[in-house]
Amino acid sequence: MDDKECDDMILKAAGWLSKAMEQLNCSAPIEVTSTVCKKPLKDDLVILMSEAFHLVRFQNEKLKQLKTTLSATKNKLIESQQSVISLQEQVIDCKDKQLQAVQTTVKSTVEDSVKEQFKSYSDAVQENVMVCKPDSDSLPVGKLKDVVREVAHEEDRLRSVIIFGVPEREPANLAKRVEEVFNEMMVRPSIREISIVGKQSAGTTSRPIKVKLSSPSIVKAVLGQAKLLRNSDKLKSVFVKPDLSIEERTKRRQLVQDLKQRRISEPDKRHYIRGGAVHSEDTKSKK
Repeated sequence: MDDKECDDMILKAAGWLSKAMEQLNCSAPIEVTSTVCKKPLKDDLVILMSEAFHLVRFQNEKLKQLKTTLSATKNKLIESQQSVISLQEQVIDCKDKQLQAVQTTVKSTVEDSVKEQFKSYSDAVQENVMVCKPDSDSLPVGKLKDVVREVAHEEDRLRSVIIFGVPEREPANLAKRVEEVFNEMMVRPSIREISIVGKQSAGTTSRPIKVKLSSPSIVKAVLGQAKLLRNSDKLKSVFVKPDLSIEERTKRRQLVQDLKQRRISEPDKRHYIRGGAVHSEDTKSKK
């Protein structure tokens, strides 16, 4: 049913109501009562009844059409939502495949490098160029394994965030606790792995939670929403931070110590960490 049909139906109903009130000699709908309806002649009432019947019948048919159209629209909306979800899954799957392709390429390159090192060493022995040790410029296998392990650890770190301040409860349900934090941040990333950092000791109320996500770009998006926790009534003491390397943690720890010392020595100023350094500024408002 289009807009024109709706307008026609409204005009017909309004015309019939106006005519009925005129026949009943009423100036407002509230004046129409069963007593008033007894005054007009029988023929006039029969005509009004006939018109009312056909008007109601017409409206009933249009309501059925409207119901069918509404149902079809709902089905199309559901199909559209399912299509959007399917496209989102395809995008995520595509990103995963791209990441796997990069990992495969790195692994293949490393394996080829190892094979080349062993081949060069074997050829050198056969040709009596060297007896027991490889060329000094070649990379030792042990060192190569360390490099590969470090690259894998760095990749894992870039795809992870650390959640601080979440109280530990019994029984522990890490997935639910992490979901509560992300819901408060209005994000729903694809989670690959959840683990608690460190061992529980006496007096420990909470330990950091490491959450591995699908990609570094997702980590960046999640960290961008972490500021919403400051305004949360339930989780204002919870913080979400990047998974820092040992060197970065050491530097961060030193910055925090410097910040505390600066606050003690200069209590009248505002101190904060930004860009890997401690900054200070006067608290007096600038005119």
